[in-house]
Amino acid sequence: MKTILPLKTLKLWLLILLLNGFFIGSIMARELPDFTPIVSGAGKAVVNITTINKETKKLVPDDLRDDLEGTPLMEVLKQMFGDKLDENLSGKGPGLGSGTIISSDGYIVTNSHVVDGADEIYVRLQDRREFTASVVGKDAGTDLALLKINADNLPFINYADSGQVKVGEWVMAIGSPYGFENSVSVGVVSATGRSLGNERYVPFIQTDAAINPGNSGGPLLNMQGEMIGINSQIITESGSFAGLSFAVPANVIKTVVAQLKLHGSVSRGWLGLAFQDLDRNLADSFGLKVAKGALISKVIPDSPAAKAGIKEGDVITEFNGKEIIKATDLPPIVGMLPVDSKVPIKVIRSQRELSTSLVLSKYTKPEEAVLSKKELISNPLDKFHQEISVRDLEEFEKANLGPDQGGVMVMNVRGKTWAMAGVRRGDIIMLMNNKPVRSAKEFYNVMEKSGGEHALPVLVTRPGDIQRFLAVKMNDG
Repeated sequence: MKTILPLKTLKLWLLILLLNGFFIGSIMARELPDFTPIVSGAGKAVVNITTINKETKKLVPDDLRDDLEGTPLMEVLKQMFGDKLDENLSGKGPGLGSGTIISSDGYIVTNSHVVDGADEIYVRLQDRREFTASVVGKDAGTDLALLKINADNLPFINYADSGQVKVGEWVMAIGSPYGFENSVSVGVVSATGRSLGNERYVPFIQTDAAINPGNSGGPLLNMQGEMIGINSQIITESGSFAGLSFAVPANVIKTVVAQLKLHGSVSRGWLGLAFQDLDRNLADSFGLKVAKGALISKVIPDSPAAKAGIKEGDVITEFNGKEIIKATDLPPIVGMLPVDSKVPIKVIRSQRELSTSLVLSKYTKPEEAVLSKKELISNPLDKFHQEISVRDLEEFEKANLGPDQGGVMVMNVRGKTWAMAGVRRGDIIMLMNNKPVRSAKEFYNVMEKSGGEHALPVLVTRPGDIQRFLAVKMNDG
């Protein structure tokens, strides 16, 4: 049986539905932010950067030409290119990028990769004025560069406190993607404190705001029009935006810019150690309930870490008052501290928490390698045998390890226990269960006594000065 509503009732319901749609639409409109004030304000301080590389080269370099002269290949090249073989060809074409004015007297921040190798740098403002820029300084560790133009009374963007950035908040990016100047895109903060490996001193801000080639060096802004970061890079398979954009945080920029203004370069604190992440197996092998912190796999003699009594096998859980959850949390904190800083540090050693302090020295060479397990996965193994064979070290091999160091050389890896842990032929095993192993006899004695459900921490070193802990379950052979 059908029910037919009276005409008045039907009109009333239609009116209610229309009003509901109006109110819902109004609420949604009120919730969406208005970006136009930010664009009209901060947009004036975003510049377009063009770089020129005057490098020239010949089609066939002179030294190679001498070797090829008189050969059939050289004859073919002469037939194909004729006199052009002797002409100088221009190097790279014009480079494009973005920049952010940070002071009224003409200081501009951009990415180091935007101006690397440039012989000439030109800056165009939003009002179409153009200037020649000079490089005050660059820092490859954070991919930042500071430029200067001769101008006054310029619009500029203030820094935000990037430490207060929240995941989910609205952000805006302004730049020159593919040369399209003053392009605006919006999105939200997807994550903070991201580590990308190539710039390990930077805890990147991740966003889904569209960033493309040419955006590099432009600002990432909050809803107050303040700069929370400099857009630096994207992760993509196509070369274009794929929803993964990363910005150098403002707090890092402020620290780097201050040093570039004074010295033209950046001096970083140095610990003198290598460390790695803790996985569940490694945490179990050290008797830890939670797999967090930075596991120390190598301490350089006479380094700040060595002088503070830090040992291989220690797990750093707090550095300068900041909790260390994963190994990649540590480099940005260390890298932003001045040389000679006295830093409190907490470590776990033999399941006990210890507190100490160390004084950072000047960073002079690559170190503090945060190693991934991919660097240590072994080649396919002989599946027809079991376990592992080792030998005593020769005297020259011991000498290469340094004073008071020892170990055994892995000759063959045959069992899944050691293969799955990442041990491979040529490794030198230095510690097992945090105890030195100085001979094959000691090694096999430890193996015989080991077992149970927990993995055993094994410290290995290999060519390239790579040294790290692996977790080996002895009852899985």
